[in-house]
Amino acid sequence: MKKVKILAALAATMAVGATCAFAANPFADVPTDSWAYKSVVTLANSGILQGVDGTHFQGNRNITRYEAAEITAKAMAHADRANAQQRAVINKLAHEFAGELNNLGVRVANLEDQVGTVKFSGTFKAEYNYKGAQKTEIDTANYQTFLVAKKVKKTPVWKAAADIPQPNLLERTSVTRAAAAANSRDAAVKKITGDDSYSYTAQLTATAKVSDKTKAVVGFKYKGEFVKNGDADKAYAHVNVANVQTEVADRVSVLAGRYNLTLGQGYIYDDTVDGAEVQYGGKKVELSAGYAKLKADYPTYKVGYVQAKAAVCDRVAVGAYFGKVMTGEPNLRTQVYGASVQAKVSDQVKALVSYEKYKEYKTDTHETKSKPASWYGKVTYGNADFATPKSWDIWVDYLQADDFAMVNGATWRSGNLQKDVKSWGAGVEYVFAKHAKFQLQQSFASKKKSDIKVINTKLGEQTKAQVVFVF
Repeated sequence: MKKVKILAALAATMAVGATCAFAANPFADVPTDSWAYKSVVTLANSGILQGVDGTHFQGNRNITRYEAAEITAKAMAHADRANAQQRAVINKLAHEFAGELNNLGVRVANLEDQVGTVKFSGTFKAEYNYKGAQKTEIDTANYQTFLVAKKVKKTPVWKAAADIPQPNLLERTSVTRAAAAANSRDAAVKKITGDDSYSYTAQLTATAKVSDKTKAVVGFKYKGEFVKNGDADKAYAHVNVANVQTEVADRVSVLAGRYNLTLGQGYIYDDTVDGAEVQYGGKKVELSAGYAKLKADYPTYKVGYVQAKAAVCDRVAVGAYFGKVMTGEPNLRTQVYGASVQAKVSDQVKALVSYEKYKEYKTDTHETKSKPASWYGKVTYGNADFATPKSWDIWVDYLQADDFAMVNGATWRSGNLQKDVKSWGAGVEYVFAKHAKFQLQQSFASKKKSDIKVINTKLGEQTKAQVVFVF
């Protein structure tokens, strides 16, 4: 590598506040008519360049990456006097020579922490999703008998719901159980067909350090489907994050604006909100409390919440949250809460168990309207790390969830596999290149949780494959 090449990127934009008009030339081999004269002298008088023997620059000599890293390290030390464009150049060089800088004891993160630095990050995801058709069977011989007598008396005669003539198959009764089951049957007759889709999501986030204690974040997300050209207008873009976070005390900060809120493990809600949050980040305990308006699927809902996470030991962590949801109905009190345990069983095996509940209470009649709950468990072997090519993991999970009134969470399942369901799943992740990962997810043995004995719903299984790039 030519010394002039590494300095061309640095010296061309980096004046670091020094003036060379009256500075002496420290190098005998850099003539005053050289194209690099001003930059070399400026950097030398700023302490970034020292030359070979103190008197010669030797600009055409090849230098090692270690020598280039030394020059970059000195530039980093003066970065507080550089403008945004100059810091961008130094930042680029710092990442190029990150390994050598680490050996010199210089952390690239220190540069990113400088006031005025803007850091960009983002993801791009291409996804294929297939959802099988739902099929419902009814035991026609025992349907009414079971509803009234609560037991089966005749030999089962199973028929597909879609093949049963309407409306003269089964007579409805005035029994509450019968009415509920009849409604379930009628809903089941509506055939839910399988489908597949191809979609993509791109996200770009800019994080700027405004001061030593304040940073601002702005992010955009663009999502669409790989469909016919005439349907391209179905794609959409929106601002998914726009907030300011400032440290107000030791380990205490305040976040305000638009941000992503994950309640617990994210089954009930894991999406964008507008609001404010107070955070405490201790060594073993993290606490947060806030008030926000939900933006995804439930735009009229508001929630006040508190969350806590704690490390019990090096291998076990627990978490819990509680939230009060304002739905707009004056006589309805809604609460959400949950708890989770995460454990590192061994160096290669991790386990997660979580419980979340949604409770609705009518204040005028003093009765509980609904109180669905969900259980989720996952065991993972391996570690597919974006920074480590050829790393991988495999996992198996299980979801058991009642019929929730509100679900907008992080579960990879979709449609009728999200609630009123018992479903197993398995997946594999493989990092085929640095910052690039392939993921495959498959559900199996999925059942409708609320099915009664004479109704058997076979839920269509889901297959999801996606490629994710991060930067």
